[in-house]
Amino acid sequence: MLLDGGYIRALENVLLGFRRADRLESSLGVSKTQHVFVAATLPDYGLRSVDAYLQKKFPDTTRVTLAGMHQARHSGLAQQTVWIAEASKQDRMKHLVKLLNEPVNEGGLEGEKVMVFLNSVDDVEGVCQALQRAGIIALPYHAKMRLNERTTTLDRFRQYDKDGDNNEEAVSILICSDLAARGIDVPNVDAVVQLQFAGNVVAHLHRMGRCGRAGQKTGRGIVFYDEQTEGSLVKVVQDAESQQERMVLEGSEVLEVDPETDEAVAGSVNKAFSRKRGFTKKLKKLRKETEQQP
Repeated sequence: MLLDGGYIRALENVLLGFRRADRLESSLGVSKTQHVFVAATLPDYGLRSVDAYLQKKFPDTTRVTLAGMHQARHSGLAQQTVWIAEASKQDRMKHLVKLLNEPVNEGGLEGEKVMVFLNSVDDVEGVCQALQRAGIIALPYHAKMRLNERTTTLDRFRQYDKDGDNNEEAVSILICSDLAARGIDVPNVDAVVQLQFAGNVVAHLHRMGRCGRAGQKTGRGIVFYDEQTEGSLVKVVQDAESQQERMVLEGSEVLEVDPETDEAVAGSVNKAFSRKRGFTKKLKKLRKETEQQP
């Protein structure tokens, strides 16, 4: 994110400051700067890729790539992702309420520490209010909240411990936009529910990465989707998950949907994780075709 959009100019200024500091006389006792870049996903497809930027700015970089890089299924998940084909918002809400009220041994999420992801601020607020009407305490988290509100909300969510004593401020359910998908660390999140399918494969990975952190294989993933408009896209991720043992950063393959033929074709893992690898264009095409049907 730092190498994209509105952040890049500010980052360039910071790097310029370090380069100037490195040119100071050694007698001043100023140590040379060491840069460490850490990422869960590294887009490296296209002329403006993050990887190309790093190669240009830091050509002598030493690279360390772990086996979990760019895997389709987050390694912290204890079991296969649960995919639920449910089109209407109302049916999804009913299903979510049912899950949150069901015991874990029956496949539910009762008492679990849960993050529920949606694609817009309005949907976050709507779902949060709907859960409260159903008697379920949940807090919203999105970019339109003031910083102090977001900080307080995150602290209340962090405080919750399903195996400990919780004060009245602790909350077990966070309803959030993709603002919470990366850049924050909340310990012991048990499950991630995507009530709306992510806009791209990188966002999907980062959402799922909120649970089962720090090497713990304890997370659960539940994803709702619309079979008619998102089915083929979901299959891309599902097929990639099923190939998990064969997936590595280079030299392996992952199924992708050809935008011209709608057929699943072999493509590189690198291409699948391109910064521009979004589902938006494909979704628009599918919706348009659906609207044109008699």
